[in-house]
Amino acid sequence: MASFLHNTANENLTTVPGILISDHYIRPSGYMVKRSKGTQDFYLTYTVSGKGIFHNGVESKECGEGEITIITPGTPHYYGTKEQETWQFYWCHFMPKEEWASLLLLPEGIKGIKWLAVENASITARIASAFANLVQYSNESGPFSERLAVNALEEVLLLTAGSRAAEIRKIDPRVQEALDLLSQHYSRPFTVASLASEVSLSPSRFAHLFKKQTGESVMETLIKIRLRHAKKRLEHTSLSIAEIAAEVGFNNPFYFTRQFTSFFGCPPATFRRKMLALQPAAPSQTH
Repeated sequence: MASFLHNTANENLTTVPGILISDHYIRPSGYMVKRSKGTQDFYLTYTVSGKGIFHNGVESKECGEGEITIITPGTPHYYGTKEQETWQFYWCHFMPKEEWASLLLLPEGIKGIKWLAVENASITARIASAFANLVQYSNESGPFSERLAVNALEEVLLLTAGSRAAEIRKIDPRVQEALDLLSQHYSRPFTVASLASEVSLSPSRFAHLFKKQTGESVMETLIKIRLRHAKKRLEHTSLSIAEIAAEVGFNNPFYFTRQFTSFFGCPPATFRRKMLALQPAAPSQTH
């Protein structure tokens, strides 16, 4: 059904995973996106009207009004407007907080792409309103714009999960325990085997269950948690890059810099300079 998506020659650029971006599109038939290797982040859409089609390289599924989709990291994806339709939708590339894991446990429409139809008109209106705020904040550059955008995204996810709570599975308590350990003790030298032992599972079973429920591997999740904490330290402390790397669990500052650059789109020193430039100047004191 969606071979026209899969066979298009044009490959779209991948996104920088640590940067939340969002927008509102109205796209006629002929609009297509191809990322045959997927992305490192999650990709959320909400259809306002019309129809789109998603394809994962093997199977496809249409999305219509009131439907939410979430493409998980690493999933090959091809999507576009259905023929003879105009597709109006909101979209967002993001990396979730650890505490959002249960909000992402939507049913899987096709492999790698989560799917949920929101049928309550009051809730769909609230999701659209929250998404509009998300788009506004994510395109601003004020000192609190990023935090406001993250709050709006969390509202979208909470409204979505709450709309059909009975259909959404609860996170496995062993996965939740592992997420709690990673969140609270991220600087420890965790391995898949050591975490599996903590939650009384074999390493293979634990790794499979963790990836199935969170959409990412254990070590990918740990690295991203460490990088988010490093970002906070760059924003709010004067610690050196090497000191921050060690504090969040990276033994090698060069490896830390490489991972940070890949995740946030610039080296940590450059990121710190940008954050300092955004801070308001201290008021002059007069007597």
